[in-house]
Amino acid sequence: RLNGAAYYTEVTDMQFFEFFVGAFGLLRVVSNIDKVEITGLELGGDWVITDKWRAYAGFNWLDSEIKENSSRPDTVGNEAPYTPEYTANAGLDFNTPMTDTLDFFARIDARWTGATWFHTVQEGQRPTIFMPLFGLGFGEAASGLGIAEYSVTKRDSFALVDLRAGVGGDNWTITAFGTNLTDESYLEEVIPAPEFGGAFNHPGTERRYGLEFSYRY
Repeated sequence: RLNGAAYYTEVTDMQFFEFFVGAFGLLRVVSNIDKVEITGLELGGDWVITDKWRAYAGFNWLDSEIKENSSRPDTVGNEAPYTPEYTANAGLDFNTPMTDTLDFFARIDARWTGATWFHTVQEGQRPTIFMPLFGLGFGEAASGLGIAEYSVTKRDSFALVDLRAGVGGDNWTITAFGTNLTDESYLEEVIPAPEFGGAFNHPGTERRYGLEFSYRY
């Protein structure tokens, strides 16, 4: 089975969270991006190789562009924040009877996420009116008095691999699993605060192993 789609979307008043820092403290605000255009292409496939093996894969490419932004007019032409350049996945399923009452199953998944911006401002240093309000000491301790660095508000692309395998009966299963098998270091989310001199980073899950038991009644 193969499927695909191409699409074009116009988004008005896209909500965007950002931090501002000043004499008032640390403030998280919601601003609106007046207009964003998103063009995309999706492709997917599912292949039942045999009665025991199944393979699948998918790919999504996105081209986003800020068309209007009255709060920051100089960001027109930049990519929409929180919008990866692409996402992709591929996997393989295996299922087979072990006995008349027991089945063995296994599945491996791989996922790729492209580079992602987390701010509307996406390059270089910009003057900011917020940092100097703290006074010389704090402002200089951040990223320079009145200067914020925005080029660091981008997350690099990353890939994750997960594996599950187990046995099951009519109403129970025991499953061993491993997530992020390659122990990829990545950020789940970045909340930029360049005026503060950095960002609030949410690290992704490290490599993890476990055992699950489920019973259905």
